[in-house]
Formats: sequence, C-alpha cells, structure tokens
Amino acid sequence: MVKVDIVSWKDKRGGDIQKIGVDAFPYGYSVGPRGEWQMLVAAEDKAVRANEMTDIKVRDVEIPERAIILPCFVERHALGVVASVGGIGRSKLVEEKRKIDNVIFHPISDGKVHIGELLGVINILYATFERKLTEEAVESWLKGRSG
Repeated sequence: MVKVDIVSWKDKRGGDIQKIGVDAFPYGYSVGPRGEWQMLVAAEDKAVRANEMTDIKVRDVEIPERAIILPCFVERHALGVVASVGGIGRSKLVEEKRKIDNVIFHPISDGKVHIGELLGVINILYATFERKLTEEAVESWLKGRSG
C-alpha cells in the first residue's frame, strides 16, 4: 500500500484544484478477448498553436465499469495528437462508469480544430482484476516469468 494524493481540477481546467489523500494498491489484471474503439471527436472550435498543449472539449465517450483505455496511435488529427483524456472532478475508480468529455491536445502545427473533426481514437479493453499485488506476489510473479 502507498499513500498518495490525487490532484484534480474541482470545477474546470484552470479553476480550483482539489487534493484527496488515498491508500493505493497495485493490482493485477487480465484483459479479455473483447474490446472496442471509440472516436474522440471535437465538440468545439479551437485555435491551436504548435507545441502549446490545450484542452479541447469532445463529444462524450462513456467508459464502462471495469474497462481500461489505451491510445490508438494509428489515427491522429493533422494538427496534432491527443496527449491525454479525461474529465473534470475527482478521479473515479476503474470499477465505476466514467466519462471522457475533454482531451489535452498537443498541436504540432498552428491551425484551427473544428467541431466534428476526429482528434484521435482510444481502445477500450475489458479487464478482470485479479488481486492486490503485494510485494511478495510481485516477486513470485517475476520469478515465474524469468524462468
């Protein structure tokens, strides 16, 4: 177990910051055979400048409980890449439904992103959580993998 502070925007990006102390545990998980792709589509027009990361509102994407997300780097917008996804407020547990309504966009060129443009794609993978990984469990797992 590790004590960590989770720091997030309370109401809006650039607004009030909240900090919540939690006890965190590493967990083992298995990814099932089923997954899906979801598109990150701009929900606002936004001027962007090269190498100045900015937040862009996107159409809501629902993330089911017990699902993990990974970026799909095959598809990107001509002006840049999605660096991170999220929402405002406290981070939710992976066991809870979550919603993506905002991305951090890293432009590589100056220009303007328009409503309806595809910014990127994410992989949604369904996971089964196995157990908390204690130090002993991690050592045992590593020994089993090293032969």
